[in-house]
Parts: sequence; structure tokens; C-alpha cells
Amino acid sequence: MRSFVRLFLFLLVGIGLGYCSADYSMEQGLTHVSIRNGPWTIWPSAGSADADPYTRAHFSATGVLPLTIFEAATFRADTDDDGIPLDQSCEYRVEGNGFKTRWWNIAAYKANRTPMENAAERHSFNSENLIFDSQGEFHIELSRSARPGNWLPLTNSDSFYLSLTLFNPEADVRGNLAELILPRIVKVRCA
Repeated sequence: MRSFVRLFLFLLVGIGLGYCSADYSMEQGLTHVSIRNGPWTIWPSAGSADADPYTRAHFSATGVLPLTIFEAATFRADTDDDGIPLDQSCEYRVEGNGFKTRWWNIAAYKANRTPMENAAERHSFNSENLIFDSQGEFHIELSRSARPGNWLPLTNSDSFYLSLTLFNPEADVRGNLAELILPRIVKVRCA
């Protein structure tokens, strides 16, 4: 009986560790299949015929049809620049410059991968509707209360993530995903 309990515990721990490591690999990515750049993560082989099993599992689980890196480079951020998970009860500022690409956008999504419903029906900004300052930089405010200029509404206290998609990125962008200067995500305050 004692050996049966040990075997059962061994199998339980093994299955649990296997599941957790596979789930982490699919959600966060491993260093050889995803690239981290500050709080942003990209899966560079997404959409390609030679994508690894973790990348394929990641996009199958998310229900997103990935484009190849030549068509679009999509980054995702679940945390701010300090590594703290994004929370709708806080206020954030996303700061950056434009990109060498045909068109790009930044969007906010709920943790379940759907756009955040809000009365303003505002979910994203792109390279054509974003207001830039005199130095060529943009600042997007994310908060529950309305702000002038570039403002994305947050609605409750759930977690969320940001998606940055660069459509038709130039070759030097595609070749330097880890060194590319991406927007900063700065927490302003929490309620």
C-alpha cells in the first residue's frame, strides 16, 4: 500500500509539473521560441511553416491566426516596465516613437483576449490617428477617467494586456526584434 501511495504521488507531481511547464511555455514562451524586449514578447516564427510546437500550441490556444513576420510583427505586454502585471485599477502611460513600418497599432485587451467594452468605443490607436508631440513622440494614457488627447479607457479591476502590431516591418526591424526600441509602459498610480 505504501508503494502505491508513493507511485500515485510521483505521478501526480509529474503530471502537475508537466502541465505547468507546458502551460508556461505556451503562454510566456521559452527563450528559444519567443523574444522578450522589456515588457513586450513576440513569437517570431508565428505564421511560418517551420514554427515550433510551442509557438503553434500558443496560437492554437489563443485562437489568433498569426501572420508571418514579413506581414506583421505582433508584440504583447502583460506587465509594465517594472515587471508588475497590468491591472485596470491602475493608470498607465505608454510612451514611444513611430516605427519603420507601413502601419502600426497599439490595442488594449481583456485577459480573455477580447477588446475592453467602454462607452467611448475606443480600443486602440494607430499610426494614422495617434497625436504626436513636437518631438515626434506619442503618449497614450490608460485610465478609468477620460483624458484629453490619446486616451484608452479602462473599465474595471481585471488584468489586461497590450498588443503592438507592426504591419509590413522593414528588414532592419524584423532582424532586430530584441533591440528594437519599443514603447515604455509606465504605471502612473493605482486606485
